[in-house]
Amino acid sequence: MSVTMRTRELHSDYYRDRWSESDLCNDFPGDKILIDGLHAMQHHFYTNGVYVDIPIVRVMNTAHFLAAYMFATTCSGDQTEYDALAAMSLGSDKQMFRLAMIVLAAILARTEGLRARQCRSLVLDKRDTDFEEGVSLYNRFLQSAEKRFAEEDFLIDAHSQIQKLVAENAQLREEKDQLEIQYRLMKNQQNIQYKQDNNQGTIYNAPVYITYMSHQPSEVGSQPSRPRAGSQPSDGSDLHHGHGLSILFTRKAKQEHKESAIIEALEQSVQGRRDKTRALVTELSQWQKEGYIDAHYNARVMYDELYKLIPLPFGYEVFKKHYNHTI
Repeated sequence: MSVTMRTRELHSDYYRDRWSESDLCNDFPGDKILIDGLHAMQHHFYTNGVYVDIPIVRVMNTAHFLAAYMFATTCSGDQTEYDALAAMSLGSDKQMFRLAMIVLAAILARTEGLRARQCRSLVLDKRDTDFEEGVSLYNRFLQSAEKRFAEEDFLIDAHSQIQKLVAENAQLREEKDQLEIQYRLMKNQQNIQYKQDNNQGTIYNAPVYITYMSHQPSEVGSQPSRPRAGSQPSDGSDLHHGHGLSILFTRKAKQEHKESAIIEALEQSVQGRRDKTRALVTELSQWQKEGYIDAHYNARVMYDELYKLIPLPFGYEVFKKHYNHTI
């Protein structure tokens, strides 16, 4: 792999090479006067017997890459850093490297802002006589009506990269939430199947994803009611292993052995409801008011602990919205 390719890959987040003069002018309309100036300089060289071919697209890409790099990073104050980047980008061609820096200086001279002026001063500082003559010669070939630029004009690739990453991140979050919902729904369906197969109040020796059993409504269409505050589990054996140790339960809940009844009520709150999140939060809020569930935890802790106790058919962001609004 060439030095030029390695350099372009390393800084691809700042700038993407254009393949032709028309591509450059399409994305950067102000390039027309700069490109026309290079063509005029090329003609001047030929007229005066200096047969040097200027790779205009390569020179412009290098100048744009350096401008984007300067505006996207902190200007280091070291001229050699930018000279080295230009030289590597052009394959260490000394003449073209100097020409790219001259074009860069012309770009910066037409760019608004203090940073552009500081960077231009850095590019031109302590150059030899030949370089200064090149700057003067190129400026002669530029049109007198100067095009003015803004720093943002040279950061369109960096901004596009940021927008792409933001969109990808949002898509990944959405896919993660959907997978979590599908996984929990599958667990819930498996729990229901086990209940139907065993046809009893408590399933023993069930797989670890079976948490506990909820009472079925006595009539079709009737809604399960929340257990009375004085009710207790038969012997505590319907608690999933470790659920009695949840940090959500207060000392009062543990002393009165309410853990199983609370878990059952929370599970029933999301069964057969259209707005499952609101139903669960309402049920949770009532237990908090009665002093059986600790109300001091934030939405993140509350969701993680509930996830250990019951299958949740919704993601954290949905829960947080309702929980923070209600509690």
